[in-house]
Amino acid sequence: MFRPFRSLLLLGIAIVTILLSWLNTIEPARSLDFMPPDRGAPQRVDAGGARYSDFEVPGDREIPIVVNGEELECPLTAIVPVENYGLTFQEYPTIYVHVPDVPGAEVTFALRDDDDRIVYQSRFTLGHRHGTFGIALPAHANFDPLEVYRPYRWTLELEEYSERVSGVIVRVLPTETFARQLDRATPRERLALYAETGIWYDAIDTLAELHRADPENEEFIQIWQEITKSVDLMKVGEKTLL
Repeated sequence: MFRPFRSLLLLGIAIVTILLSWLNTIEPARSLDFMPPDRGAPQRVDAGGARYSDFEVPGDREIPIVVNGEELECPLTAIVPVENYGLTFQEYPTIYVHVPDVPGAEVTFALRDDDDRIVYQSRFTLGHRHGTFGIALPAHANFDPLEVYRPYRWTLELEEYSERVSGVIVRVLPTETFARQLDRATPRERLALYAETGIWYDAIDTLAELHRADPENEEFIQIWQEITKSVDLMKVGEKTLL
């Protein structure tokens, strides 16, 4: 009379064993770590002999803004690594900034080459919009794509307060093998590949696209916080990407 029970018990143990074995093969969720460009994966990038550590990176990443005698919670911020420069694969990349809550603020964005010539400039009013957002370099604005291995300096000025932040962007090329890997990757996989290789601007833009497509996804919010923390921009990390 105990044989059916014993058979069911053995079957249950077998199923549990199989499930535990399967679960052990699943990788746990991992945080996304951004690798600085000089310590990225050189086998994935054709750097053309560029020495990023030699680039001049003048300017500030963060400038506190004081309104009516009180400093705003989050400063005017260039979303760049500690080194104040980052890499991109794009001819016309998107550059991210954080503008604090200053209603009606007028800002000027400018991109200059290494001869200090203005390549592109735009002036716009934010209205009631504030936070972290991207400024796309438009391919239709009648200026040439970023030259490979050439550093460009960009600035964002909050005109009313005569304050500006800046960063440097350098376009590099992926190796043929890495380019094929990126083409086959999902957006989530591309984000990890960009981060592991130190391609800052493309990593942030990909994360922003993922977040906009699924704004309630806690994973993307956590990755944003982790990346900003890794480059000492914790205050910005407390604010979501727009």
